[in-house]
Amino acid sequence: MKTLFLTSYLAGTIEKLVNLLQKEQSGEKNILFIPTAGNVEEYTGYIDEGQAALQQYGFKLDVLDIANTDLQQCHTVFLNATIICLSGGNTFYLLQELKRKKLDQLLVQKIAQGCFYIGESAGAMILAANIEYNKIMDDSSLASELNNYTALNIIDFYPLPHYIEEPFVESVQQTYAKYKNNLPLVPINNQQAIIVRDNTYSIV
Repeated sequence: MKTLFLTSYLAGTIEKLVNLLQKEQSGEKNILFIPTAGNVEEYTGYIDEGQAALQQYGFKLDVLDIANTDLQQCHTVFLNATIICLSGGNTFYLLQELKRKKLDQLLVQKIAQGCFYIGESAGAMILAANIEYNKIMDDSSLASELNNYTALNIIDFYPLPHYIEEPFVESVQQTYAKYKNNLPLVPINNQQAIIVRDNTYSIV
């Protein structure tokens, strides 16, 4: 069964996540935490806040920056993980690094096999079929090696995080206005999350 927890802001939805993990993972406390999307961002306080929130609830984090870890080690750690969390940052850079280490399709396989997935902002958006729609919010030039925007295609909708939240008020509204008639956008604010079970989803 595919189970996904997609959020704009991990620390702001931690209680919702913990409730779901308690139901779905029956006491599993080890989380593979990937902060890589923040490597090219000036502000990364949300990553520290997300880690602190998880640790406050007793979760043990195995932190892995896939950009600065060799391919073999990345694959070994991914294969052994039962819960994987990709935190926020630059969506294009994150997808570039996943593809560069050949982790994109491995992640698809892991999720299909029942690995519980937590995606924060960029970590949620890469699950859509394509991330080109995020060009207004994120700087795609920070991923100079990414030659196409085809993403993981795990979900059949397009998460739109930080809806009407600073500092994304203008960029998220522009994104919504540009793509609302062409893409099945699902906007969420920083206190909401999208829970996906197999092929259905709900907003909490």
